[in-house]
Amino acid sequence: MAIKNSEVRELHFDVSTGLKTVLGSELITDDEVAIFELVKNSFDAEATQVDLFFGKDRIVIADNGVGMSFDDIENKWLFVAYSSKRLSNRAGDFRDGIAERRHYAGSKGIGRFSSDRLGRSITLQTRTQSDHPNAVHSVMVDWSLFDVDHHKRFDSVGVTYTIQPDGFVVPDIIGPLNNGTVITIENLWREWDREKILKLKSGLAKLINPFGAESDGFRIVIHAPEQEQADNSEKQQAQAKGEELSPNALVNGAVGNFIFSTLREKTTYIEIQIDPSQNTIESILVDRGELIYRIREPNSYPLLQNSGFRCELFFLNQSAKMTFARRMGVPSVQFGSVFLFRNDFRIFPIGEEGDDWYKMDRRKQQGYARFLGTRDVIGRIDVAGTDEHFQEASSRNTGLIETPAVKELQQCFMDHCLKRLERYVVPVTFVDAEDKLTSDVSRLLTDPGRARVATVIAKLVDNSNIELIEYSKRLVGILNERSSQFEASLASLRAIAEKTKDETLFQNIEEAEKRFEELRRSEEAAKRQADEERIAKEAARRLAEEERRAKEEAQERARLAENSAVKFQEKFEEERSRTLFLSSIASLDTDTILNLHHQVTIYAVDIQQQIENFFVKVSGKEMISAHDVLNAFERISLLNQKVMGITRFATKANFRLQSEMIEADLGEYIVQYINDVAKKFNLTPLLINVETDEKGFVQKFKPIDVSVVIDNLISNCKKPNLRARNINFQITHPSKNTIHILVTDNGKGFDEKIEDLDRIFEKGFTTTDGSGLGLYHIRHVLGEMNGTIEASRRQDRTGAVFLIRISK
Repeated sequence: MAIKNSEVRELHFDVSTGLKTVLGSELITDDEVAIFELVKNSFDAEATQVDLFFGKDRIVIADNGVGMSFDDIENKWLFVAYSSKRLSNRAGDFRDGIAERRHYAGSKGIGRFSSDRLGRSITLQTRTQSDHPNAVHSVMVDWSLFDVDHHKRFDSVGVTYTIQPDGFVVPDIIGPLNNGTVITIENLWREWDREKILKLKSGLAKLINPFGAESDGFRIVIHAPEQEQADNSEKQQAQAKGEELSPNALVNGAVGNFIFSTLREKTTYIEIQIDPSQNTIESILVDRGELIYRIREPNSYPLLQNSGFRCELFFLNQSAKMTFARRMGVPSVQFGSVFLFRNDFRIFPIGEEGDDWYKMDRRKQQGYARFLGTRDVIGRIDVAGTDEHFQEASSRNTGLIETPAVKELQQCFMDHCLKRLERYVVPVTFVDAEDKLTSDVSRLLTDPGRARVATVIAKLVDNSNIELIEYSKRLVGILNERSSQFEASLASLRAIAEKTKDETLFQNIEEAEKRFEELRRSEEAAKRQADEERIAKEAARRLAEEERRAKEEAQERARLAENSAVKFQEKFEEERSRTLFLSSIASLDTDTILNLHHQVTIYAVDIQQQIENFFVKVSGKEMISAHDVLNAFERISLLNQKVMGITRFATKANFRLQSEMIEADLGEYIVQYINDVAKKFNLTPLLINVETDEKGFVQKFKPIDVSVVIDNLISNCKKPNLRARNINFQITHPSKNTIHILVTDNGKGFDEKIEDLDRIFEKGFTTTDGSGLGLYHIRHVLGEMNGTIEASRRQDRTGAVFLIRISK
C-alpha cells in the first residue's frame, strides 16, 4: 500500500517462531546448564525437594514447591520473557513470601525454554495448595512445531491445556505430590548414559551448596532405575577392597557434598563475612581444627555492605588433596576452585577447572612459591542482590556482567580472602615440607611452629584498623627459654598483648624475660667455669708435652753427663710419674674426653643454677603452685638427661664431640647410637632393633638431642605396666630432604581411656607412675630439630606406634 510523504504510522515488532530456538537450544548450549535452569525454577518456587528421573526416553523433574494456578500459567508461564521474580512484590503473585526466605536464582523469564535443549516435547503439570485437591493443570508443548515455518508468528503455535482430575502423573519411585510442579521432557535429543548422569550429579552438587548438602533446605534426588545394577556393583567392589565409596560414584541417591566438613579438620581455611549493621568485615582463620585468629576491620566496599558477602576459602595441602580425591572420586583440580553463588545459585563458569575469573593463576606466575593459585585452593563466595549490581549474562555460562559491585567483589576476595590465607600458609606451612603432609597441627605445637604462628598474627595486627578479637592460646604463647626462637617470639607476643590489652600475657612475657636472663647468666657462668677448666687442662697437657720432651732431652744428656746421674735419676722419676698419667688420658682420645668433660661441666653448672633460681623464687612463700614446681623440675630433668647422654658418649661413642652441633648423616648416626650405645646400656630383656633404607640425610644436629629422643622412647616402653618385649626403629627417607623414623613396640599400648593421643606429649601427662616429662621432652627436642612426633594405635590395639618426621 502506498504511503504519502507526510503520513505517520505506528509500527510494531513481530516475533517469529524462531524465537523459541534463540531462547532455547541456541542460548542454552549445554545439557547440564539446561537441567540447572529447570532446577533453579524449583528452588525459586520454594521447593524443599526436587526429584530428577532418567528413563529410557524421558526426563522428569518434579518438585514440591508452591505450584502455579491457571492464571499463573496463562499470564506468566506462557508470557515470553516475563519474570514474576522481578515483580514478586505484586499482590497475589504466586511467589509471594519466597523472597523473604530465599533470594531468586533467576529473573530472565526464559528458563522454561531450556527444555528445548533436552527434548522435542515438554509436559508441565502443576497445582497450588489452594487448587482443587485432585485437579492438576497440564500443559503440553511440542517444540518441533515452532521449527516448521519461521515465517509464522510465535503466538500462532498453540499449546495443549487439560485438567488431570486424578492428580499428578509421576514415576512410582518419586512418590505422591500434593502440590508443586512436574516437568516431563520426552523424545530426548541425546542419550543420558551413566557417565553423563554422574557428570550432572557432580555439577548439581556444586550448583546449590558444596559446603553442606542441605544447608539451604533444598534437596535434590536422582532416580535412574537402569543404573541401579551398576551402582550395586560399585558398592560391592568398594566393600571387597575395604575402600570408602565416593558418593559421586553412584548415580542413584541424593545429590550432596560430604567433603567440606571433613576438610575443615584437615586443612587451613579462612571465613570472611561483611556485617551490614556494623559495616565491618569479620575474618576467621582456622588451621586443621585450631582457630588461629578472629579479627574485625572496617568495610571499605560500600557496594557490598548489604550484599550478604561471605567467603569460605580452603587451602588444599597434600593431605587435604588426597582426602578430597578419596572421598569425592575426582581430584580437587577437576572439581573446581572458588565458586561464586548469587542468590544461592552458582554463576557459571566461575570456579570451573581452567577458569581464572579471580586472576589467581595470572598472579601466581609472578611468584610461584609466594602465591596461591586455582590448584591450591577451593572455596565459595556468596552474594545476594539485584541485576543492578550482580547481573548474570543471558547466555548462562559466561559469568557475571562487569559492574562496579562486581569489581569490588573481586577486590574484596583478593585482599581479604586470598592474600590473608597466603600470609598464613606461606610462612607457616610452606617452610616445613612435612607440614604439607600433616592433617593436624602437631608440627605447629613445637617451638619453631608456635613462633611462626605468633609472627604471622603479630604482622597482621600491626594495623590500627584491625581489631584482634580472638587467637589460639595453645599455639600463641611463651616458648621454652632454651628455644632458638625464644627471643624473636617475645617481640611478636608483645605486639599481640598490646593489641588485645591482655595483662596476663604481658605478665607472662615479663616473667619469661626474667627466666631467660637468669638462664643466660647461668649459662655464661657455666661456660666460664668450663672454659677455665679446659684452659687449665690444656695447660696441663702442654706441660706434659714439655716434660715429655724434657725427659727425652734428659735421657740424651744422661748419656753425655754420667757425672750427674744421681741427680738426673731423681728428676727422671718425677717426670715419668707425671707422663704416665697423661699418657693414659691420651690413649683414650684426649680431645674427646676433654670436650665431653667440658659439656658435662656446662650442664652440671646449669643444673645447679636452675636449683638456686628455684630456691630464690620460692623463698618466703607459703604456697608454691604445681605449675612452677613442674616447670623447674622439667628443666632440670632435661639437663640431667643430657648429662647422662654425655657420660655414655665418654666410653661408647665413636666420634669426637668437637662442639654441641655436628653435621653428619642423621639416619646413620641413629643406627650407630642404637647399636653402639643404647643396646650396650640396656640391662633388661628388651630387644632393640633398628632398620634403615640406607639413604643419605646429612644435616646439622646436636648428638645430645638424639640421645634424649632415643633414650626416652626406649625407657618409655620398658615401664612395667607396658610390658614390651621388643622395640623396633625403622628409618626411611620419603624424599631427599626428609627422614621418617617409625617406632613400634609390642607392649600393652596406650590406655583406652586416652581419646586424644596428642595429650601424651603434654607436660606432666601420665597414666603410669612416671613424671610425664619423657614424651614432652621428645616433642620439644624434635621441634628444635625441625621435626615432630605423633602417636597412633595398632589395629589390634597392642603396642604403641610413634612416627617421627624431620625435615631440613
